[in-house]
Amino acid sequence: MRGRRQALRLWHRWFGLGAGLWLVLLSLTGIAIAWYDEIDTALNPDLRRVAVSQAPPAPLASVLAHAEAALPGFEARQVQLAGEPGRTHWLIGRARGDDGASIGVQVFADPATGAVAGWRESGALRLDRRHLMDLIYGVHTDLLLGPVAAWLLGLIALLWLADHGVGLVLSFPRGERWRDAFGLAGRSGSLRRLFDWHRAKGMWAWPLTATLALTGLTLAWPETTREAVRLVSPVNERLHEHLPRQADPAAPNVTLDQAVARVSEGGRAVHSVRPMLQQGLYAIRTFDPRDVDNQGRLWTYVSAATGQIMGARHDRGDSAGDAFFAWQYALHSGHAAGAPGRIAVSLGGAVTILLWWSGIRLWWRRRRR
Repeated sequence: MRGRRQALRLWHRWFGLGAGLWLVLLSLTGIAIAWYDEIDTALNPDLRRVAVSQAPPAPLASVLAHAEAALPGFEARQVQLAGEPGRTHWLIGRARGDDGASIGVQVFADPATGAVAGWRESGALRLDRRHLMDLIYGVHTDLLLGPVAAWLLGLIALLWLADHGVGLVLSFPRGERWRDAFGLAGRSGSLRRLFDWHRAKGMWAWPLTATLALTGLTLAWPETTREAVRLVSPVNERLHEHLPRQADPAAPNVTLDQAVARVSEGGRAVHSVRPMLQQGLYAIRTFDPRDVDNQGRLWTYVSAATGQIMGARHDRGDSAGDAFFAWQYALHSGHAAGAPGRIAVSLGGAVTILLWWSGIRLWWRRRRR
């Protein structure tokens, strides 16, 4: 028993020393991302806000035409509609750069007129106000290095989740009351007080940081974790995920505005639209009582050839596995509980940083002794 406990101590120590700086980086960027819209709007009010207008919204065809005029070769992959008066539409797609190569871009448009308020390059390695939040988001998801780095972050999340189990075991020594793991003892500045301070933070925040570790794993390793969950519950994909792509798709007979009007009949509010013309579809996301966050999780697919609704599916799906994955981003971002949820996520990131710092101090003082 003593040897097993010593092995767990060694694991906990060296995981903290080896992965701690990565967790600090992810925590700092995660805290910023929890407030992405607020920070990005403060940095770029000219992109994210426009004067409130009483005029009816401009047709999406006009919005896209303005974007194509401002950025030659622009092709929208997603259009997120303004969520409230005074906000801009957010168009994500690709355009031709100065050298003629295709680049990812984000275009912001006035909903009332369709005019372009401004644009920025996606994934650009720039620290100016235009690109700062997009850069932080990229660092958090894949260190700006692509799929290999995303896989590495998934591995760190998996080890972090395992370390939560190790920390739980180490926090309850035999002969101590369970309440001791949540409190402080020893005189101020003593090694015992430092140990208790490290342990108590981890115990109080354990449900929160364990949730961040688990959701970070599922978001970094989506396919692997889906295969694991399928062992106990079916997991279904969005309807467009496995539809065949057409090498030479025909020009659509139905406009994007007509598709949106078809789906929004009955007053359903539209969150965003995705032209998927290589699959002959428009995918339109609307808000629904089953949503677990503020993203609009009901997907409705409209044929670009006939205007017929080809199918609809909510992200929560029909199984426990579907519901599990629908909650992952909502929990990881904090949007599942609105502003209080994002405060909780920020607190989880702050506690993770403090745990790393107190762990380093604890290791160093014990090493000196």
